[in-house]
Amino acid sequence: MTDLARSKKGITFFWKSFLLRLIDSPPLASWLGTSWRQIHSPTLFEWGKALQANPRYWPQASIQSGLHVEAIESWRSELAQSDEILSRHDLGAGERLRGCKQVDVALSDIASRALTSRKDAMAMCRWLRCIAPRGRFLELGTSLGITSAHVASIGWDVETWEGCPSTLELARTGWKKLGYQKSIVSKCGDFRDLVRKLDGSTAWDVVYLDGCHEEEATLNLVDKLAPHVQVALVVDDIAWSAGMHRAWLALQDRRQWRVSFSWRGRGFLLKAPHMKQQRFRLT
Repeated sequence: MTDLARSKKGITFFWKSFLLRLIDSPPLASWLGTSWRQIHSPTLFEWGKALQANPRYWPQASIQSGLHVEAIESWRSELAQSDEILSRHDLGAGERLRGCKQVDVALSDIASRALTSRKDAMAMCRWLRCIAPRGRFLELGTSLGITSAHVASIGWDVETWEGCPSTLELARTGWKKLGYQKSIVSKCGDFRDLVRKLDGSTAWDVVYLDGCHEEEATLNLVDKLAPHVQVALVVDDIAWSAGMHRAWLALQDRRQWRVSFSWRGRGFLLKAPHMKQQRFRLT
């Protein structure tokens, strides 16, 4: 192959990868994905309805108490208005804009731009309630604890891991205020070390990876966590970088995940031995 041919092939590959990543980003996926109405599996059909924003489509069993939601969101508002400065230590990819691992960040900045939105947190909880009224949930990437609180509020048992001690301490303060301190088990440390310490019999219904934004680290963590997953593993921010999107595409080819779909920038990997093998983008 000539140098010119290699160059053309490389350019074509770059633009193809770029477009695929763009399509999986939250803004475009909402328009270019598959509607829940087009899903044939009864289970996936119900999940698709639960993840929609319009309440008229929500399965009745998936709707959670508004009282709990308002209390959690009130805590989020307090964080967003705080003038506290947090010295944050990031064991992952670091700050997207600053590219550093140790940085002083305004608590209000984290609360307003880096947490899972109310809309998405509630949608995720509706999806979990479709899986089971109660279950076991592992979150990698606690941040300020908003997502953990939402999941605990629907009656699921929550375990959450965080690499930054000061961030986790703030999350624990919030859980105590909300009354969830006994419902959430939290651990501080490097995800790789915590995974290595897992007992072979330890398992969760759903694992949510929301604190790792590096390609190889994501692949390694998902592969090591796979034996501990009963139903689904969710990878957040699959379009965060070119590397993260490569990781998502590679994970969809792993044989242990029979069904995969993306939704609002998150990738869902399902064991689903009873379902037809498939992959799609959900609007």
